[in-house]
Amino acid sequence: MSPNEAAELLGVSPSATRDEVQHAYDARLAEPGADDQRRDALTAARDALLAASAWQAPGAPVGQQVPQPQPPALHQAQPQPPMQVPPQPYAPPTVPPPGYAQQQPYPPAGAAPGGPSSGPWYPPAPPRRGLSTGAIVGITLGSVAVALVVLLIAVISIVSIAHSTSRLAAGESSSSAAPFDDPSDDPSDQPSDRPSEGSDGGTVDDYDVDGVHVHYVDGWTFELTSDKACVGALVTVGFADTTDGGTMDVWSTVVDLPAGQSYELVVPDDASDYDYAGVDSVSCTQT
Repeated sequence: MSPNEAAELLGVSPSATRDEVQHAYDARLAEPGADDQRRDALTAARDALLAASAWQAPGAPVGQQVPQPQPPALHQAQPQPPMQVPPQPYAPPTVPPPGYAQQQPYPPAGAAPGGPSSGPWYPPAPPRRGLSTGAIVGITLGSVAVALVVLLIAVISIVSIAHSTSRLAAGESSSSAAPFDDPSDDPSDQPSDRPSEGSDGGTVDDYDVDGVHVHYVDGWTFELTSDKACVGALVTVGFADTTDGGTMDVWSTVVDLPAGQSYELVVPDDASDYDYAGVDSVSCTQT
């Protein structure tokens, strides 16, 4: 940056003294709205004017020219030869025009920027400002809010899955289940509308499955009565761990059901490891 550009930026004369330059720099720096780029420009202008300021003798007023040393006068005039051209007078010393100071020589090696200087010390430019406290608090609160939303979505998903699983297990089986007991050696040959007693003393009501009347006899023995003949009927028996529990295991067999007559269905003891059984479906494909 040239001295003229620096002086225009600080609003001082190019020949201003160090104190004037520093005063103008402090005033420009204190103006409101100064950003980091303007601070850097003001600092560069101040350094350029301080480097280009003219040297002044102690006690001499600003702008006064330091007297130049004159050559010593001759003690005795020398005779001039005749017809000799008179000597030309000395040219007046060149004085720089007002407003332009003499260029100061380069500082010595010991006065490099950042090293010790013999001149007055000037404070450095103010440091750059970081994030404010409000910005840091805002970023932190935003992160916490995002984490809470993710956690809430995860909890809702887990609750929905658990609720759907419980409803599915409760609705898998709607048929009555009979407890396991040893089959009777004297089963009834005719269907009975009277409720039968289970091995635990409770009664098992008759029920209908796919148009077939089911009567519990004893243990895992059931009487199936169909209104019409069904050849190759597929009977599916479901097993549970409680009388009203959901189906945990199944066993199927193919039987021939006569029309209007009872058919005794005996489920093998090794059909399942669960204690309660019930007829879930009767599929009649041929009549």
